[in-house]
Amino acid sequence: MAGHSSPKQGRSRRAYAIIAIVAALAFIAVVGIAQLTSGNKNASGKDPAQSGATSSASSEDHANNGAQASGNEGEWVRRDADDSAAIGDVNAPVVITEWTDPRCPFCAHFHNDILPELKKKYVDTGKVRFEFITVAFFGEQSAAAGAAMEAAGKQGKYREFSDALYAAAPEKGHPDLPEETLVKFAKTAGVEDIEQFRKDMNDQTLIDTVNDATAKAQQYYGIQAVPFFAASDGESAMRGAQPVENFSKFIDEQLTKAGAQ
Repeated sequence: MAGHSSPKQGRSRRAYAIIAIVAALAFIAVVGIAQLTSGNKNASGKDPAQSGATSSASSEDHANNGAQASGNEGEWVRRDADDSAAIGDVNAPVVITEWTDPRCPFCAHFHNDILPELKKKYVDTGKVRFEFITVAFFGEQSAAAGAAMEAAGKQGKYREFSDALYAAAPEKGHPDLPEETLVKFAKTAGVEDIEQFRKDMNDQTLIDTVNDATAKAQQYYGIQAVPFFAASDGESAMRGAQPVENFSKFIDEQLTKAGAQ
């Protein structure tokens, strides 16, 4: 009868739901490993993620079953050719996703000092694509600035806007990012329609987009600090603005898994 599912269809839907749950739990386990393998505190008593002395993990034991069940790549991977919140070949064998907060000092350090080196070695050679997810871990100004990043993205300038924003970050602490400062970054980034940018950055829809991404990062994936990185294999995660050589090792492992090394 129309409108009713067969027992076989019902079983299939339940199976897919179970697969999705298993995959999510597997990735949460990997996130936990990435956030805890260096210990909870360093010698100064600060959380390692906030000091930059963070850790990484690639766990076959906890995540392999979930990754195999969920298919080819983690659900956070977009691979959209028109996505300005990304750099690199849309068909690159490896995608690294970063969760980033516009007021995070270690996110700024990564973008200013680490990402350019990785771009030369991996992105410009077509091996790796970086995709960025905007989150707000540091209050309302983070959400407002994140909405501004998304507003710039609507005009194809997410990456240029984030470059301008992070380049102006203070050496320590969280920057003050009022609206006029964000507009200045938009002009530096080459955003063409500044009035539309102002309208978009104050659009509750974009603010909600950032807040929803934050809630999903924290509650669904269990991400406790940024910057946080996940590989497209769905099995590997890395936390913090670590030295370039740590990122290179992490990426090389992903390229080997992908048969591209």
